[in-house]
Amino acid sequence: MLTLLALLPFAAPGAGTLHHIDRASNGWTVISDQILSDLRASHPPSSDPYAAETAGISVDRTNGDVYLLANNIGICKSTDQGNHFSLVSGNSVTGRFETAGGLNIDPNGHRLMCFSIYGSSGYSSDAGKTWLASTVTHLDYGAVDWSDTGRALLAIAHESGGKLMYSSDAGQKWQSLGVGYRWVGLFGKGILLTSREKQPGILRSADNGLTWTKVSDETPSAPVMTVFNGVGYWLGENGLLTSRDQGLTWKVIGHAPTGACIGPLIGSDARHMVVGSPVGLFETKDSAKTWASVAPLAPEIKILPGGKYGTYGWDPLHNTFYASQMRMPAYRYLPSK
Repeated sequence: MLTLLALLPFAAPGAGTLHHIDRASNGWTVISDQILSDLRASHPPSSDPYAAETAGISVDRTNGDVYLLANNIGICKSTDQGNHFSLVSGNSVTGRFETAGGLNIDPNGHRLMCFSIYGSSGYSSDAGKTWLASTVTHLDYGAVDWSDTGRALLAIAHESGGKLMYSSDAGQKWQSLGVGYRWVGLFGKGILLTSREKQPGILRSADNGLTWTKVSDETPSAPVMTVFNGVGYWLGENGLLTSRDQGLTWKVIGHAPTGACIGPLIGSDARHMVVGSPVGLFETKDSAKTWASVAPLAPEIKILPGGKYGTYGWDPLHNTFYASQMRMPAYRYLPSK
C-alpha cells in the first residue's frame, strides 16, 4: 500500500480577487493564456466572479486531442498536445464544470458529452465538429452508455438535493428519477447504476430507473463509472471495483491510492490506468496491483472527495497530463524521461 499525505482542509474558491497563480510550478506550465486572450476580443468578461479563466479539461485517449472549457465561453480543442487551441462548440456549450465527470469522452474516442452548470450542456458525436444542445442543463456530472447506443445519459443535477436525471436520446428529452442520489454509471440503454446519498452500496436498474436493486455493499468514490471493452471500472472506498456482467456483481480487484476519486483514466489497455488523489496522480501497469506516483497536483488545482473542483486529463500516447479548475488557468505536465 502507498503511504500518502493527509488531505489538508480546503475551502471552495470564493468570490473576489483571484488567488496568486504560479505560471509554472512543480513541473506544470500554463497552456491556456493564448486561447483566452484570443477569446476576450469577442467574449467580454462575465460579472460572475466564478466565470473566469478555465473550468475543466479532458483528453481523447485514442489520439491525444485535448478538450478544454474556457470558463463561460465554450469547449476549445487542441490537436497538438495543448500548444494551440481553438473554440469548437460555438454556443452549444457554455457555463463551467465543478466536478470530474462534467466532461465525458468516449474511451474509444471522438464522441463527448458536456454536463455543464450555469450554462448550456451539449453532445458531439464527431470530435467537436457539430453539436447537439441538451434541453436540460445545470448538471454536475454524468455517464454515457458509450458501449451501447452512445446516446443514453445519466446525470446528477447541480444543487438539487441529488436529483437523478435520465435521457435516452442525447439530451433531447429528460426524466427525473428522484432525489437523494450520487454517483452514476451506464452499461447500456436502460441499465443504470447509482448510489444513495449517505448510504453504502451500489444500486442497479435494468428498466430505465423504474425499479432499483442493491448489487454491492461497496461504495464508489468517483462520480462516474468508466466502461472499457464491456467491463465496468469504478473507484471505490476500498479500492478499484470492477464488474464483468453489466453491474450485476462487483469485486475489488486491487487497492487504490488513498482518497483516489478521479478516474480511472484508461491507457493502452485496462491494465494501464491513472487515477487522481488529493496528493497527486498515480499510475498502475498491472491492473491495480501496484501504483506509482507519476505527477504532482497542478498549482492550486485541488482534488477533493467526490472529484470536486479540480479536473485532470491524461494522454497515454504522449504520456502527458493536463489540469484545469474553475477560475484557474489550464496546465500541462510532461514527466521527466
